Amino acid sequence: MKGLFYSIFSMRCPTCRKGDVFIHSNPYDIKHVGDIYNVCSNCKQNFRPEPGFYFGSAVVSYPLMVVFNLITTFFFYFIVGDLFNHVFTLLSILMLSSILIMPLTFRYSRIIWLHIVFKYKKPIINR
Repeated sequence: MKGLFYSIFSMRCPTCRKGDVFIHSNPYDIKHVGDIYNVCSNCKQNFRPEPGFYFGSAVVSYPLMVVFNLITTFFFYFIVGDLFNHVFTLLSILMLSSILIMPLTFRYSRIIWLHIVFKYKKPIINR
Protein backbone atom coordinates (compact mmCIF):
# COMPACT_ATOMS: atom_id res chain seq x y z
CA MET A 1 0.00 0.00 0.00
CA LYS A 2 1.35 3.39 -0.99
CA GLY A 3 1.19 6.16 1.61
CA LEU A 4 -0.51 9.52 1.28
CA PHE A 5 2.72 11.52 1.05
CA TYR A 6 4.18 9.13 -1.52
CA SER A 7 1.01 9.51 -3.58
CA ILE A 8 1.17 13.31 -3.42
CA PHE A 9 4.91 13.65 -4.11
CA SER A 10 4.83 11.14 -6.98
CA MET A 11 1.67 12.82 -8.35
CA ARG A 12 -0.48 9.69 -8.34
CA CYS A 13 -4.22 9.16 -8.34
CA PRO A 14 -5.76 9.89 -4.92
CA THR A 15 -8.23 7.02 -5.16
CA CYS A 16 -5.92 4.09 -5.97
CA ARG A 17 -2.51 5.79 -5.47
CA LYS A 18 -1.17 3.96 -8.52
CA GLY A 19 -2.28 5.73 -11.72
CA ASP A 20 -0.64 8.85 -13.11
CA VAL A 21 -2.59 12.11 -13.10
CA PHE A 22 -0.42 14.14 -15.49
CA ILE A 23 0.24 13.01 -19.05
CA HIS A 24 3.78 14.41 -19.16
CA SER A 25 6.06 13.78 -16.20
CA ASN A 26 8.20 16.92 -16.67
CA PRO A 27 6.54 19.92 -14.96
CA TYR A 28 8.89 22.31 -16.77
CA ASP A 29 7.52 21.33 -20.17
CA ILE A 30 5.52 24.55 -20.11
CA LYS A 31 3.47 23.67 -23.17
CA HIS A 32 2.06 20.60 -21.39
CA VAL A 33 2.28 21.59 -17.71
CA GLY A 34 -1.47 21.22 -17.10
CA ASP A 35 -2.25 18.25 -19.31
CA ILE A 36 -3.97 15.61 -17.20
CA TYR A 37 -5.67 12.36 -18.07
CA ASN A 38 -9.46 12.39 -18.12
CA VAL A 39 -9.63 9.24 -15.97
CA CYS A 40 -7.14 7.18 -13.98
CA SER A 41 -5.60 4.36 -15.99
CA ASN A 42 -5.83 2.04 -12.98
CA CYS A 43 -9.13 2.70 -11.17
CA LYS A 44 -11.00 4.87 -13.71
CA GLN A 45 -11.39 7.79 -11.27
CA ASN A 46 -12.63 10.83 -13.20
CA PHE A 47 -10.06 13.65 -12.96
CA ARG A 48 -12.41 16.15 -14.64
CA PRO A 49 -15.65 15.81 -12.66
CA GLU A 50 -17.06 19.23 -13.59
CA PRO A 51 -16.10 22.47 -15.32
CA GLY A 52 -14.10 24.74 -13.04
CA PHE A 53 -13.21 21.88 -10.68
CA TYR A 54 -9.58 22.97 -10.39
CA PHE A 55 -10.42 26.54 -9.30
CA GLY A 56 -10.32 25.04 -5.82
CA SER A 57 -6.63 24.31 -6.25
CA ALA A 58 -5.98 28.06 -5.99
CA VAL A 59 -6.89 27.70 -2.31
CA VAL A 60 -3.99 25.25 -2.05
CA SER A 61 -1.58 27.13 -4.32
CA TYR A 62 -1.60 30.32 -2.27
CA PRO A 63 -0.41 28.76 1.02
CA LEU A 64 2.19 26.69 -0.86
CA MET A 65 3.70 29.87 -2.31
CA VAL A 66 3.50 31.70 1.03
CA VAL A 67 5.37 28.88 2.80
CA PHE A 68 7.95 28.71 0.01
CA ASN A 69 8.54 32.48 0.15
CA LEU A 70 8.79 32.46 3.95
CA ILE A 71 11.38 29.67 3.84
CA THR A 72 13.32 31.57 1.15
CA THR A 73 13.19 34.73 3.28
CA PHE A 74 14.47 32.87 6.35
CA PHE A 75 17.36 31.42 4.35
CA PHE A 76 18.15 34.89 3.02
CA TYR A 77 18.06 36.30 6.55
CA PHE A 78 20.42 33.64 7.90
CA ILE A 79 22.86 34.16 5.01
CA VAL A 80 22.78 37.98 4.81
CA GLY A 81 21.64 38.85 8.33
CA ASP A 82 19.98 42.16 7.49
CA LEU A 83 16.70 42.26 5.59
CA PHE A 84 16.10 46.02 5.65
CA ASN A 85 19.27 47.05 3.82
CA HIS A 86 18.78 44.34 1.18
CA VAL A 87 15.04 44.63 0.49
CA PHE A 88 15.38 44.92 -3.28
CA THR A 89 17.78 41.99 -3.41
CA LEU A 90 15.36 39.90 -1.34
CA LEU A 91 12.41 40.87 -3.52
CA SER A 92 14.38 40.03 -6.65
CA ILE A 93 15.30 36.61 -5.25
CA LEU A 94 11.70 35.97 -4.19
CA MET A 95 10.36 36.97 -7.59
CA LEU A 96 12.86 34.84 -9.51
CA SER A 97 12.51 31.81 -7.24
CA SER A 98 8.70 32.08 -7.33
CA ILE A 99 8.72 32.11 -11.13
CA LEU A 100 11.04 29.10 -11.19
CA ILE A 101 8.94 27.09 -8.72
CA MET A 102 5.58 28.00 -10.32
CA PRO A 103 5.18 24.88 -12.53
CA LEU A 104 5.76 22.63 -9.51
CA THR A 105 3.37 24.66 -7.37
CA PHE A 106 0.76 24.50 -10.12
CA ARG A 107 0.98 20.71 -10.29
CA TYR A 108 1.20 20.06 -6.56
CA SER A 109 -1.75 22.34 -5.83
CA ARG A 110 -3.84 20.28 -8.26
CA ILE A 111 -2.63 17.00 -6.77
CA ILE A 112 -3.32 18.15 -3.22
CA TRP A 113 -6.75 19.41 -4.28
CA LEU A 114 -7.53 16.00 -5.81
CA HIS A 115 -6.45 14.33 -2.56
CA ILE A 116 -8.71 16.65 -0.56
CA VAL A 117 -11.75 15.96 -2.73
CA PHE A 118 -11.31 12.24 -3.53
CA LYS A 119 -10.66 9.74 -0.80
CA TYR A 120 -8.40 6.69 -0.94
CA LYS A 121 -10.18 3.38 -1.50
CA LYS A 122 -8.31 0.43 -0.06
CA PRO A 123 -8.13 -2.56 -2.37
CA ILE A 124 -10.24 -5.52 -1.33
CA ILE A 125 -8.11 -8.54 -0.62
CA ASN A 126 -9.85 -11.90 -0.97
CA ARG A 127 -8.47 -14.64 1.24
